[in-house]
Amino acid sequence: MSYYYRPPKGNHATIIFFQAFGGDSDYYNFKTVIDNLSQDDGILTFDYLGYGLSDITDQPQTLPNTVNEFRQLFASLNLGSTVIFAHSIGGVFALYDYLNFSNRVIAFVSIEPTTYEVVHAHPQGAELFAEAADEFHQLTPDQKTARQKDLAIQGDINPLLSAEDTAANTKILAGKMYNRNLVAQTQNWKAILKPIANQKLPNQLPTLLFSTPNRQAEFKQSGYVTQHPKSRVVVLKGNHYLHWQYPKLIATTTDQFINSLG
Repeated sequence: MSYYYRPPKGNHATIIFFQAFGGDSDYYNFKTVIDNLSQDDGILTFDYLGYGLSDITDQPQTLPNTVNEFRQLFASLNLGSTVIFAHSIGGVFALYDYLNFSNRVIAFVSIEPTTYEVVHAHPQGAELFAEAADEFHQLTPDQKTARQKDLAIQGDINPLLSAEDTAANTKILAGKMYNRNLVAQTQNWKAILKPIANQKLPNQLPTLLFSTPNRQAEFKQSGYVTQHPKSRVVVLKGNHYLHWQYPKLIATTTDQFINSLG
């Protein structure tokens, strides 16, 4: 499993980044946020199997299998205090991980985490992705190369990355486009989400959630927001990839939130 780890300084926690569905590099996906975080923060980014620079796996795409894969990495690093930072489907993996393994997590930060309700509201998503994958794999090598070159233009890459980083992440994502692990995940979304359908983070855990205006009511009733006195929902105008639009604000707010916990 491919990962990047920067140890924390002093008593600071390590922030673990859980990426959204897609297949690009977790590090490059969050890089503009990471660059604006305190240099004292520990940083851990990792690519799920089938994503980024990690290998494609033959294991069934279930929630326990996915979490067990990166749980072994976390254990090998012997992490101290950690903060979860999850986006979209990464919220599902992080929630399951926390409820089953994590006893050193001091806070849970998320950006528009996936809820059970939103997947049920888009039942054709898996079918459409599978059709797109079939279409892609029928292209000639030259046609595939042309499609891959358009990734940054199509909005699949963080638009605030430098030209060098954009090129690097485009190459990584191009190598993982529509691979069998991604197709299997989309086909198994409902089964993957079922274990956390009625699960909630405990109220003793402080949470920070970034939401677009039209989803704040959904998230306030979700299992990602607790009743801890420090918990809050921050509403920002934009799209699902708020960290690509407000990296400095999100980084600063996250550090202030963590520091407020003492």
